[in-house]
Amino acid sequence: MFGLPETFLQLTFVEEFIAAYRWVWPLSEVLHFIGLILLVGIVTILDLRLLGVAKRMPVGPLQQLLPWAVLGFCLCVLTGLLFVTGLWANVKTHPMEAIAYDPYLQLKLVFIGLAGINLLVYYQTGMARAMDGLRAGDDAPPGVKIVAGASLVLWIGVVYWGRLIPWGL
Repeated sequence: MFGLPETFLQLTFVEEFIAAYRWVWPLSEVLHFIGLILLVGIVTILDLRLLGVAKRMPVGPLQQLLPWAVLGFCLCVLTGLLFVTGLWANVKTHPMEAIAYDPYLQLKLVFIGLAGINLLVYYQTGMARAMDGLRAGDDAPPGVKIVAGASLVLWIGVVYWGRLIPWGL
């Protein structure tokens, strides 16, 4: 299938684990949502501050929450991998079929990739270092506002397209 081994992304031990313990899939969904709350919630608050909402709030304390956003991202990646590799155990669809034919999964993955590129731009251009000194009442530079606006749109898109994935299968 698709020029790849038939077992590509289909991990039997994950499928067997999911089939043996019915609580694994719903627990993974809960952990995925907790990860989304941490990631998207913290990033949204920071993005909105950089866009000029609640300008009396200093950026420094918000930046200290970013490790929690990274934890949320890690939770989402781990549970997302479980969803894809164990898909057969839940809905009898091969993981490569889901990736190849589910437009919502494809869009979610594209938005995650674009959000990663946006984050790379933020850190590689020095914008992140410029934010270290942003105090309460200070306005973010225009380039930072563009990156923050893009981040906001992209992460909302990840949540939106992710919510539609079950309808694409």
